[in-house]
Amino acid sequence: MSNSFDRLQFVDPSRTARRLLWHLLSVGTVSRDEPDYHKGFEKPGAHLFWVKSGYGTLEVSGVSIALKPGPLCWWVDMSQPRAYVPTPGVRLVCTGIRLYGPNLEAWREVLGGTNEFHFTEPEGIEFLRKACLKLQRLVAKRPAGYEWQVHLALTNMMGHLLETRGVLAVPTTETPAAVRRVVDAVLAEPARDWKVGELAELASVSISGLRALFKGVQHEGIHEFLQRSRLDRARVLLCDKRLSVKQVAEQLHFSSEFYFSHFFRTGTGMSPSQFRRDLKA
Repeated sequence: MSNSFDRLQFVDPSRTARRLLWHLLSVGTVSRDEPDYHKGFEKPGAHLFWVKSGYGTLEVSGVSIALKPGPLCWWVDMSQPRAYVPTPGVRLVCTGIRLYGPNLEAWREVLGGTNEFHFTEPEGIEFLRKACLKLQRLVAKRPAGYEWQVHLALTNMMGHLLETRGVLAVPTTETPAAVRRVVDAVLAEPARDWKVGELAELASVSISGLRALFKGVQHEGIHEFLQRSRLDRARVLLCDKRLSVKQVAEQLHFSSEFYFSHFFRTGTGMSPSQFRRDLKA
């Protein structure tokens, strides 16, 4: 038998959902008897799936990841070339979703490009299965305002992955006031070209003191934090098709579109135009 996509529902989100919400691009089950190959950036988004039955491998970035049933799911970066390969003579049946959101690239950074999630309790994967069934019902019936309900369901699923990774663990120590003032200022104006000196003055500490505090509390350098915040803002602005790349560069206070494009490519591995083509696809 050949690969079957009959039980996979494709979704065409509204313009508003694409710009503002977590949205589905597909949901359902795929059965594979033969290898299923995909090029990098062939499809946008991320693939979250688990194995319903059968065995196989996920080939991505030169790594072979074993696929099998159990309290496991996989988060796949679809910007990478990949292949879903069933074990010879065994049908591999996978269920999951393909999703996108305005800040998906930041989630890729936090969750990893392609990663396996192993739940210590069966209830972990059962939570995702139930959420997927809910999404399938919403897509099938499409009640009024269903895209907001889809957004909430996807948000809960993503929060479940964060909890599994321990990303949102409560800090054991209170954040120093100087660091808190800096973070609040940058997040209030993420497009601004902040300088470490002015942030140190705002926090009433020396530049070296701020760098040491920030590294100790945030586990990243102040420069890395500023670059990441500006990059996140750039992604959000690029999702607004009413803005040209030049206008995005101006809002982020770059001296030219060229310097903005260099900054964006360095941080993401793609040009602003490539990012928009990926989003549009």
